[in-house]
Amino acid sequence: MRKVLLATTALVTLGGVSAATADVTISGAYEMKYMSWSDNTASTTANNTSLIDTTTVTIGFSETFDNGMSASMSVFSNGNTTGAFDTIGATLSGDFGTLGMGHLEQGDAYETATDVTPEEAAFSISKTDTTAYNGTNDKVRPADAHVAKSTISYTTPSMGGLTVSAGMTDTAAYNDATSMGAQYVMSAGTGSVTLKYAASSTGATTSGGTDEIDATSAGVVLAMGAATLTVADNTVSYGTTTDYSASSAGITYVVSDQLTLSAYTGETEDGKDAAYKFSDTGVGAVYTIVPGMTVGITHNSWDWHESSNTEDGDQLAIALGIAF
Repeated sequence: MRKVLLATTALVTLGGVSAATADVTISGAYEMKYMSWSDNTASTTANNTSLIDTTTVTIGFSETFDNGMSASMSVFSNGNTTGAFDTIGATLSGDFGTLGMGHLEQGDAYETATDVTPEEAAFSISKTDTTAYNGTNDKVRPADAHVAKSTISYTTPSMGGLTVSAGMTDTAAYNDATSMGAQYVMSAGTGSVTLKYAASSTGATTSGGTDEIDATSAGVVLAMGAATLTVADNTVSYGTTTDYSASSAGITYVVSDQLTLSAYTGETEDGKDAAYKFSDTGVGAVYTIVPGMTVGITHNSWDWHESSNTEDGDQLAIALGIAF
């Protein structure tokens, strides 16, 4: 991705006027995506194919202060029809570590997902989930992690390969959320091993409610040469209603500067519902036509069961991406 680098002067009035020069980057991306899926649920009204395009634009600012501390800020527009920059965030870093705010928070930084294929976000089955994790048509994908995001977070400096993060969200209601995590990176021959753990707790929406959500994520990432293997165990529970746990693994292999192959597989079970099972396998590839232009392809096969529903099928997603 090429980024436009600019310089700007910010004026701040605080007992006088001072000026600071900040670096500004502007980047964008466009994607055209084709999706086709089929399953055992027949439909006379739905066309199981779609063609979707989306754009993203990010404007970022960064500054290093005279005291050695640094700050960054960004605004992000993700394919909305109004063009509004409705995602914002900032960081403040120094010898003490890093404060992350807004969408640049790091409270969930050390959760581990294994859906490493390029278009895994396109994968969805036809039945709609009304409320995540509450036991009604829940689609708890085995390769996903579920640690809650934060409004503000703190991440320590690296201490011999170990870093720790913590975050919180204050909703001004009962369902405040806290999160924490840690990561340890060690050498392994010519490669590396990364151990990761994260957890979060989100309170019930009302006093005395039973819809609190707790999540954990534990993972190991082994990088060796052109291959990276990720193994994870993720859990999420909704009060005493559901208790989902998933084991999964994903692998990527860089064939060349132009081609990267990837695959993952996993299964989710519910400790409160013996009938629940969600298995999913994805394979994919990304081919770089020229720097800044890629084609990604992913094929998913899934099998989903709960007490009153069942579905299995396949989906193919192909996307052309252009980065600016």
